[in-house]
Amino acid sequence: MQELDESKQVFSEYYELLEKAERIKGNTEIPQRALMIEYMQLVEGFEKLLKTSVRIAKMGDKAQKKLFKYKELMDTLRDFEE
Repeated sequence: MQELDESKQVFSEYYELLEKAERIKGNTEIPQRALMIEYMQLVEGFEKLLKTSVRIAKMGDKAQKKLFKYKELMDTLRDFEE
């Protein structure tokens, strides 16, 4: 597996899943049953990735709201100082 930068480390499991899917995609001799098993694992991985992405987006939204509140507070304090 390739070296991942810090921001991509959160998704390392999914990069591994992608690499595995790429290897399977290139294998034209894989039996139908094995292909179905791999497909189901890929679907499970996608579902988990989607849940992780939603969780990260929610965390980002909460952090952004807090930052806006702090900015408003700082602006208000600056107005009092003037």
